Amino acid sequence: MKKVSVFMLILVLAFGLIACSSGGNEETSSSKGNGVTKLTFWAPLSGGDGDFMKELVTKFNEENKDVKVELLNLKAEEYYTKIRTSVTSQQAPDVALAHASKLAELQSANLIESIEKSSTDAKIDWTTFSENILNATIIDNEHYAIPLDTHALIMFANKKILDEAGLLDADGKPSIEEGAEGFVEFLKQVKKNSPAGTFPLSATSNGDSPLRMWWTFYSQLGGEMLNEDGTKAAFNNEKSLEALDLLNEMIEGELWPKNIKNGGELFTAQKAAIHMNGVWMTGALEQNKGLEFVALPIPQLFDQPATWGDSHLFVIPKQEKQTDEKKVASLTFANWITEHSASWAKAGHVPSKPAILESPEFKELEYRSDYAEIGDYVSYMPNSPKLSAINDVLKKHLNLFMNGQSNAKDTLENAEKEVNALLSK
Repeated sequence: MKKVSVFMLILVLAFGLIACSSGGNEETSSSKGNGVTKLTFWAPLSGGDGDFMKELVTKFNEENKDVKVELLNLKAEEYYTKIRTSVTSQQAPDVALAHASKLAELQSANLIESIEKSSTDAKIDWTTFSENILNATIIDNEHYAIPLDTHALIMFANKKILDEAGLLDADGKPSIEEGAEGFVEFLKQVKKNSPAGTFPLSATSNGDSPLRMWWTFYSQLGGEMLNEDGTKAAFNNEKSLEALDLLNEMIEGELWPKNIKNGGELFTAQKAAIHMNGVWMTGALEQNKGLEFVALPIPQLFDQPATWGDSHLFVIPKQEKQTDEKKVASLTFANWITEHSASWAKAGHVPSKPAILESPEFKELEYRSDYAEIGDYVSYMPNSPKLSAINDVLKKHLNLFMNGQSNAKDTLENAEKEVNALLSK
């Protein structure tokens, strides 16, 4: 009996020591250990984007010994579902990347924090950001995010094809006359003076590309998606018809041929003179050493410069037990990334801070400076909690339009009815 009692005493003491040890480590590892604030950071990045962000996080950790950031890169298609789940289960990260197009949806679902107070404590200077890009992060006059970039629709041009067609100017850029008529005439000349099988313009015919092209031209005409209070569609009008008429003229003239499954592949294979896509294509295209191209803003064809765009933003997911200290540390980290985002521009994105655009590191990057101006006039879709659903409606009806199954007038009327029904729920 004595032997059993001694053995049990040893076990109790041993488990007691283990429990005390593990309890202390658990508390410090989740917040602060050895004077270091530990932050979890989620992002939905793929390809080169993920690698560039990983490098930035590593550099931040090396330069900031009092904060350690752990990056978790998740699949984009699962990302926002996991954000929602993490908040409801009290397992949310300390800081996360989100898209400007998702901001209102996240805010209305109470999944993210206003950063108005924390940004003051973190000494964020909002005047160091592009005003146009920053405006996309403000809801009801409160800041909800720190913008990292804008990734917008731009124009890529194959220099070899255009040179052989006599359509390059003295600077090696496309020679395009002003206005929509000038752009259409330019594409007609490409078709006329290029080898058979050359696409004057390549952009994927269904899905995002038609929506982004329509929004670009409609925004150049000063169009709005929704009314002032966001309760009704405001796009069924003459300006919108004019934008669709331009798309239709390109389609019917076989300048933007129907049924293009992947416009990027056509341009990379040097079968297209012009390609409309996001700035993220820049990094991929420059890896093709046999491709001579320029990357430029979408031409101003109507009243004002504008192009479709979105942004990567840093947000603070809701956590009941999140400390002010960690919120400030998260925003300090986010701001540090924006101040070192010249390397992020390698992915093609335009940094949110104008000072970065003037830095030697940014200017050394080929192509980027040629389209960096888009940060001043990128046209964001409205901060509506139902924007994703609205875009799905628009894409559906624009697909029918692109395939010749609906005219411009019916396309807008049908989309308007469906969007109004959506907004009324």
